[in-house]
Amino acid sequence: MPPAASSETKTAPDPWATCFLTGMVIRYLDGLDGAAGRMDYHRVMGVAEGFDHIRDPKAFLLDTNNWIPHAVLRELIRRSEEASGSKEVTYRASLAFFASAEGRQPTLIETVAKYLGDVDAVIRCSGMWATAYSNYLRMQAFARPEESRTLYILVRFLPSVEPLIGNSLLVKGNIEGFSQLYPFVSSVSCEEQYSQLRLAAIVEEFGEGYALKASGAKGAATGWTIKERATGRTVATARSCELGLEPATGWEEGQAWAPDLPADRAGKGCHAIRIERGGVLRAGSLAYALREGAIYDVPYTRYCFRWQERSAADAVQPTPGSAPERTPKEVISGLLFAHLAGLQATQRRFLGIFMRNRELSEENKYLREELYGATETGGMVGKSRPMQELLGLARSVAQSDVSVLITGETGTGKEQTARLIHQLSPRRAGRFLAINCGALAESLLESELFGHERGAFSGAVAQKKGKFEQAHGGTLFLDEIGEVSPAMQVKLLRVLQEREVQRVGGHEDIKVDVRIVAATNQDIHALIAERKFRQDLFYRLNVFPLHIPPLRERTEDVPLIARHLLARHALAQKKTLQGFTGEALDVLMRYRWPGNVRELENVIERAVALAGPSAPEIGPDLLPSSLREAREVITAAGLEDLVDRVEWPLVVQALKGGKGLTDLLKRIEWALIQRAVKEHSGNKTAAARILGRTYRWLRKAETERPALP
Repeated sequence: MPPAASSETKTAPDPWATCFLTGMVIRYLDGLDGAAGRMDYHRVMGVAEGFDHIRDPKAFLLDTNNWIPHAVLRELIRRSEEASGSKEVTYRASLAFFASAEGRQPTLIETVAKYLGDVDAVIRCSGMWATAYSNYLRMQAFARPEESRTLYILVRFLPSVEPLIGNSLLVKGNIEGFSQLYPFVSSVSCEEQYSQLRLAAIVEEFGEGYALKASGAKGAATGWTIKERATGRTVATARSCELGLEPATGWEEGQAWAPDLPADRAGKGCHAIRIERGGVLRAGSLAYALREGAIYDVPYTRYCFRWQERSAADAVQPTPGSAPERTPKEVISGLLFAHLAGLQATQRRFLGIFMRNRELSEENKYLREELYGATETGGMVGKSRPMQELLGLARSVAQSDVSVLITGETGTGKEQTARLIHQLSPRRAGRFLAINCGALAESLLESELFGHERGAFSGAVAQKKGKFEQAHGGTLFLDEIGEVSPAMQVKLLRVLQEREVQRVGGHEDIKVDVRIVAATNQDIHALIAERKFRQDLFYRLNVFPLHIPPLRERTEDVPLIARHLLARHALAQKKTLQGFTGEALDVLMRYRWPGNVRELENVIERAVALAGPSAPEIGPDLLPSSLREAREVITAAGLEDLVDRVEWPLVVQALKGGKGLTDLLKRIEWALIQRAVKEHSGNKTAAARILGRTYRWLRKAETERPALP
């Protein structure tokens, strides 16, 4: 409020508002034809984390005992303007609310206003109004001794809240509306002399249709022009101005900015922006007039409030036969005590919610430790040597803070491995967040990872934290990292190097403490060779590589995994299945599982669904025909029998057709290379690994592949 920022504004808390304000707007929309049907209150509540679970958001927003984050009120204002087609919807809603005071239970503010019975006294208590219904709005009033029935009201939104046009109109409507409570008030006027609204923010509310251009010295603009982007037409112009100070009788600061006084020679003036040539901003049916002489970009808003009172003879008298007037003190006392009891009940309810949240947080922490700390496998099942080696490496890398790159085919459990690393790490008390980099367009991925500021792009109605900020102190899992575009790779590289992010549309670098685990099912070395993936980013991610072997390379794990999945899905579907028959296990072991564990889980879930209520085990008849008809796998020992079954003349013919045994072995080697690459879905790194060779060796073999005889 004062010219210099007060201590309370420097440490402003998270902004909250009471549903008294949202209720005003919603009741007004319900009275407009078709407007209520265009409102989605689930989306309105969804802009605030933790409020998207409310089953009946409209009822919640109508309950004056409830409180909401200011972001919800902002979203309600924005959507109500669209639904009603008017930028003045909040102003009209406020006036309509007080006009209907006779038909409903009065609020605490109305009760106090009626009890005081004095417009001057009620306005001077405006600071109490503001703090009763929000924790971010400050109001105060003062008078000029020479002016009667005139008060100057100063309104300031604390720094954590930048008001919309609808916010300021909501305040103005409340100031004017309360006067309708008094039958002796004949007329009121509330003139806005200058505003806290920023001119740039007003233009932003109308989307991409307008551009605000500054002129003057760099860093010290003295003129502004608002133009239509499509036509280049000038809509309005503005110039910088300075406001002086005037005595403010009855105001604790003793002086206030005056719109009609110049700055003094000591340079104590307030810099602001005055509209030089007025105009109208439009977006569809929404319009806002920038009137000539209007002043914006001031630290607070100032209203000149005037009212006229009827003479005693003109005052409204009770009609004959009406109910006798109740004793004012009795009525006021009863209403005040009723409101006090309601406020106390609300406080107890919020305290109970707070305590319950703490209990749930502690319980969640205990369950996570029980789930992951006791088993130390995070639900990953397997006794094979490759699986035990993988779990051992995961436990080792979990204790450090280095970046991990997990490779493996689709469905092998890359995200599950990343979760295990997080749960075994010192960061397990922090959040584990996962994002599929290949599922989002580049612009959406950038917003999801780094966040965005309000107005950064069309639809960015509120500030949003990105995954890097949300995972601060925890682990961020970047799945399908090989799908990231080259431009996004550069931005990721900067974050990994500097450990700081910048939101889309923002200018501030935000430090983040995040452990990165990335994963891909592609051949990352091939992508680097094809210049589709940056080598420097690969080195940043590949500090500790982990490869998850496909299920066909650890067939001895199939029965263990199948039984584990059977127990889970039988419990979920409320069936008492004990296991698999021998024939069913043979079918599962014989199949090659191109979809890996994910495919196996789908098969088990299907079999459980088909099993009868009294079936004791899963038989082969409950498995898909594609599994039952799969060819039997030749074991390593059976390869010798395979060679014996080849007709010897054919072997001799192959030896003579080439250059002897050396050439035949090269052709066999090349056939095995092709088969390995095919079996690993084109991943040459994995194919080389299963052959006991390196990726570079495989690429060299491709260039030296033998010619067909």
